[in-house]
Amino acid sequence: MTVSPTLPAPLPEYFGRTDDTKLLDLFAPDATIKDEGKVHQGAAEISEWLESVEARYHPRYRVIAAEQDGERATVTFVVSGTFPGSPATLRQNFVLTGNRIQRIETL
Repeated sequence: MTVSPTLPAPLPEYFGRTDDTKLLDLFAPDATIKDEGKVHQGAAEISEWLESVEARYHPRYRVIAAEQDGERATVTFVVSGTFPGSPATLRQNFVLTGNRIQRIETL
């Protein structure tokens, strides 16, 4: 898998992940994720979301574009996995706080 070198930290680790158990460290303690019409907030809910996504879809990512404006980044990527319509091109907005993810919203 190739990850764009232009991604701000910690997004290369997020998209290049191979072990979801270490992903929670990439998020701020009060982070929020909006995905598939649901909102997940805080470490417990985000951990549950990460495990659920991996178990249901076994996703793998290929970043194709990224734009950054201060603490905001919009990333376009191809995700493949065990879901109908795989592979799919998606976009996510990220809000970063330092080197941690504060918010993710799938567009």
